[in-house]
Amino acid sequence: MLTLVEISENLLQAEMEILNSDPYFNRVSFDSEVMNPEDLARDKENGARLGAERFLVREEERFVGILEFIMLNPSDNCPWLGLLQVDKKLQGQGYGSRILRLYMEEMRRRNVAVFRIGVLEGNDSALGFWRQQGFEDVSTARTVVNDREKTVFVMEKKINEQGQY
Repeated sequence: MLTLVEISENLLQAEMEILNSDPYFNRVSFDSEVMNPEDLARDKENGARLGAERFLVREEERFVGILEFIMLNPSDNCPWLGLLQVDKKLQGQGYGSRILRLYMEEMRRRNVAVFRIGVLEGNDSALGFWRQQGFEDVSTARTVVNDREKTVFVMEKKINEQGQY
């Protein structure tokens, strides 16, 4: 069973290990294969300004991923799933889909019917994953990610009453 654990100071090492398990994602997102503590602090500050909720995802005694979301994006007044990252060693084993279901169940509890994500240009594997999960393309936009302007593909997902997709 997957559970969400709020990230505290004593869990920063586990968070950094998951973030740095996927150099490709870091290169696409941060223009560097390794994310350092300063990058993480800046990323979290940016999220905090938007009211982001950020969690480690735990299965039994190990952390398998990270989930971050905001309930109201000021640019479109929609909830956004900002980060769903699975430890690279565990990718391809269904964790991404399971974490997405966990997130969607939480959104259903919060009476959310639709939410959005942004996939950075160049992250082709993520784009394929989200499309496989039933996300639909909404638009393409330019955004600033960690002080760098990037192209993002905006995608959307509807949640039915059972939280299924």
